Amino acid sequence: MKFFISVIFFPLFFVAHSRTYIVKDIHSFGAKGDGKTDDQAAFKMASEFFNNRGGNGKLIISKGIYMIGKQVFTGGQLNKPVYLGEDVLHFTNIKNLSIEGATGSILKYKNGFRLGAFSPETGKEYEHGNTIFLNAAYAAIIGDCILIENSFNIQVSGVTMDGNSDNLILGGSYGDVGRQMPHYGIFISNSKNVQIDKAYIHHFGLDGICVANKETNSPDSISITNSTFEYNSRQGLSWIGGNYLYVKNCKFNHTGKGKFNSAPGAGVDIEAETGSISNGTFENCEYIDNIGCGLVAGTGNSSNCTFSGCTFWGTTNWSIWVTRPNYSFHNCNIYGSIVHGYSSLSTNNATKFYNCLFEDKLYNGNPPYGDFLVVTNEVKRMGFTGCTFISGIKKLCWFTSSVKSAEEKYQLTNCSFIINNNNLPAGDFAAIIRGAALKNCTFTFTDPDAKKKRYYLGGYGEESNVDLGGNKVIFP
Repeated sequence: MKFFISVIFFPLFFVAHSRTYIVKDIHSFGAKGDGKTDDQAAFKMASEFFNNRGGNGKLIISKGIYMIGKQVFTGGQLNKPVYLGEDVLHFTNIKNLSIEGATGSILKYKNGFRLGAFSPETGKEYEHGNTIFLNAAYAAIIGDCILIENSFNIQVSGVTMDGNSDNLILGGSYGDVGRQMPHYGIFISNSKNVQIDKAYIHHFGLDGICVANKETNSPDSISITNSTFEYNSRQGLSWIGGNYLYVKNCKFNHTGKGKFNSAPGAGVDIEAETGSISNGTFENCEYIDNIGCGLVAGTGNSSNCTFSGCTFWGTTNWSIWVTRPNYSFHNCNIYGSIVHGYSSLSTNNATKFYNCLFEDKLYNGNPPYGDFLVVTNEVKRMGFTGCTFISGIKKLCWFTSSVKSAEEKYQLTNCSFIINNNNLPAGDFAAIIRGAALKNCTFTFTDPDAKKKRYYLGGYGEESNVDLGGNKVIFP
């Protein structure tokens, strides 16, 4: 929920004093951090203190377990949700503030908060039977742990946030699917120069972190580094608006693998809602074992995102789902299946993979999701350069396109395809490749009986493909 703070004019001497940098410990606002005391009021006081002075300081969260969150039963009166939550740290219109967690500092939501649809009359779970339900009087909202809006130069570091979703009381579905209501670890709205570092955010009822900036002409300069987002119910990261987001050494794993989940259930969902999205850089990140896609960029106006040195491991869904322009992947390990790609009118905007490894590697002894390492149909100019494809259980790839010109076809250059399968029925295909331009690609069957079993590459060598030279198929 969004709260508004009244503007109060102070004497000039007080304004001058408020601009001095100040360091405050959360204990100075009355927090105990003993794992038993309700510390919500202390965090609210800390927010109000820094909001009133416009920031310019540091809030230290000392070692301890701080029990947080507040939710009030309203009965749906005065157009309020049936259960109204309260943000823990809500900062608005401030500059130059650091929130610094000491080693061993944990912000943990108390047991028994409600999320979903509940009856205003009885306060009990409400099952409406509708596909989409948006009656606000029935909404049970928890609120966000840290909300940063209309602010500049904010740092959050070393903080652990436990949404405690396993101990929520769930109502009926609310929103378009699942339970779509605020319970974020961090929510960033229309703020610039925000740095999140060494955060551990887990088990929230919605997303670990959401970036929701509107479109502007200047860079947002938001960075998320060295942080872990796991077991959150809808997303590890939702990026729904803004530009110049830098993410490095982060983990977006096990989304939706807690008590409940809401779609999309992705590690990272890039879906423009508050404004267009552009210029995202992701380095050395993980997207593993999410109930939805590891990465999904399927709707909204997003473009120009780069992923380098990342690991995608889809266990119950696609590893990567991209249909937006100018997404590229460099030196990534991709286990499981990727799907789609952007059908581009130009090479610059095409989906491209460079020096990536595609393999159906087991996860905890179980095969990853999908029947092929790559599944894509009728996508123009999608490119794979210097990539290695290794199949052992699943099939290699499914490329099909009916375009005529070589430049519009799938571009497979300097790639190595290794077929370790010995599980295919006799006379079965190991891959489907139609509508591709191939150069210096090698297909290697390793099963000694592969030729005897009549394994083959479906479509390879047909006139729908363009042979640019240097291609070969190797049998033992």
